Amino acid sequence: MNRIISLPAILLTIGFMGSCLSFRIQPPAEPENQVESIVLCKTIEQREDLLFPGESLVEFNPAEGPIHCYVRLKYVSRAIRLRWKWYAPGGGLFRETKEVTVNRDLVYLETVTASDHIAFEQEEYEEGRWTVVILVNGDLIGRRTFQLAGD
Repeated sequence: MNRIISLPAILLTIGFMGSCLSFRIQPPAEPENQVESIVLCKTIEQREDLLFPGESLVEFNPAEGPIHCYVRLKYVSRAIRLRWKWYAPGGGLFRETKEVTVNRDLVYLETVTASDHIAFEQEEYEEGRWTVVILVNGDLIGRRTFQLAGD
């Protein structure tokens, strides 16, 4: 009989002990290199260390000047390599930038802004739907399409 009473008492004691235990849970690491925005626009303005895009557009006339592709990243704590690739309507690569290294000092940057642009000479462009892709460390982080139409 003592064994029958002892077993429930032991199980009850273990149950109470288990409910009093706690474990410290590590919060997840803050995400890095989050894309906050990608904007196609006609103008880029610089204020202090950051760039700011003009009005977001999806249709451009090449005679009106360059087309800018602006990107804003959040939470950058490592060195990253940015690259833009611009594709013509047929899918052929029109222009590719060299890799630009950002944050070589390995400091925590809450916000990083960068941009690239294309400009066209007369008769150099093809009307239609163009695409620009943005890569960070060789990985695609965003893509935007836009319409290019002449006068």
